[in-house]
Amino acid sequence: MNYFYKKMSFLSIITVLLVFCLGVAVLAQDYETETITSKEPLPQPRVVEKPTVGFLVTDLTPESAIRGFRAVKNEVERRGWELISETNAKTIDQQRSAFENFITFDVDCIYIKDTNNEALKDLVIEARKRGIGVYNFDIELKPGIISNVTQANGVVGARMAYFIIDRLNQEGNVAVMNTNGHILRRRCYAAKGLFTSPVDWPNLHLVEWVDFGENWQDEAYSNAAAWCDKYGDDLDAIFAGWDTSGIFASKAIAEKGLTKDDIFVTGIDGGTFAYEMIRSGSPFIATMSQPFELYVKKSFDIMEQLQVEGVPIQESMVPTWRTIYEDPVLTTIDNLPEVGDSIHSVFEATYYDPDDKDAWYNYGKQFIVGEAR
Repeated sequence: MNYFYKKMSFLSIITVLLVFCLGVAVLAQDYETETITSKEPLPQPRVVEKPTVGFLVTDLTPESAIRGFRAVKNEVERRGWELISETNAKTIDQQRSAFENFITFDVDCIYIKDTNNEALKDLVIEARKRGIGVYNFDIELKPGIISNVTQANGVVGARMAYFIIDRLNQEGNVAVMNTNGHILRRRCYAAKGLFTSPVDWPNLHLVEWVDFGENWQDEAYSNAAAWCDKYGDDLDAIFAGWDTSGIFASKAIAEKGLTKDDIFVTGIDGGTFAYEMIRSGSPFIATMSQPFELYVKKSFDIMEQLQVEGVPIQESMVPTWRTIYEDPVLTTIDNLPEVGDSIHSVFEATYYDPDDKDAWYNYGKQFIVGEAR
C-alpha cells in the first residue's frame, strides 16, 4: 500500500494535534501573501515544466547528509529535473555565498539542509521575491521557507528519555550531550525535563550536562572519558543528542574498560554507523532511526505540486504550520536491519513495503546497511 495512505501512528496524531492547536490563531492566514512568515507579501513560487533545484548542505560527512544527497539525486533523476549542488559549505560565509550563487543562477527551487538558517533569512526572502521556492530539509524553519519535513524533535527526545528511564528501572545517574547550535537541542531539553522531574522519578539524577562547540567530536570523547574517571559505573547512561556524538562517547567508555552493562549510550538519527555499533555489543545500544529519504520524497512532492502543477500553497499538501512531521523508529538490537538490507527496511511499521518493487524507495541507487561508504 502507498505510504501516503497508511494509517498514522498515535505519536504522529498527537504531534500534529499539538502543532495544530498552536496554529489555531493563524488558520485564516492567506498563504499567497504569507503574512505569517514575512512582513512583506511574497509571491507564489514560479511554475516551470522542469525545475532546476539548488541543493545546499554543509557537509557530506554525516550519514544523514549522504543519504539525503543520494535521495535528492534519485528524486531529480526520477522526475527529469536538473540539480545544482553545493555540498561543502561549512561556514556561514560559505553558506551565504552558495545561496547567493543559487539566486544568481536563477534556480527554480532551493533546498537546504544543516545550514544556519538564522544567517540565511534575508537571502530566503530575496529568493522568494524572485519567485524561487525555498524548502527545508530537517532544519530550523524561518520566514519565507515554504515547507519543512522532519521529525518532532522534542517528542523524539522525550521518547528516548523514556527508554533510558525504563531501562534503569527509574533510578540511576544520567548525563546529556547537547549542542545549542542546531535544532537537535530540542531533543536534549525535552529529555532534561523528564530526567529532572523530582515528582515522577526522585531516584533518577541528571549529574552532567555539556553543550558542545565546533569540536564536538573531541568534546564528546573527552567528556565521556572524564565522566568515566569521575563516576566509574556509578554513571549509568548517556543521552547523546545525535548518534555521532554518542558513538564517540561509546568509544571512550570502551577504552576505559567499561561495557554497556556499566554505562550505556543512546543516540538519535539511525543509519548503518549506529547499527554497526549496536550490533557489535558496544556501549551504544539504541537510536531513533529517522526516515531521511522520506523527508526528501515529501519535499519533492511539494515542489512538484507548487512549481510544476501550479497548485497554490494554501491548496497544497503544505500544512498551515509549514512543517510535516514523520515518525522515527526506536531501534535496538531487537529490530536492527540486517547487513545488506535496504536502509528503508527499518521503517516497515510506517511506510516501507518490501513487496512493492515499484515504490519510490526502490528507485535509483539506494543506501544499503553495511555497504562501503
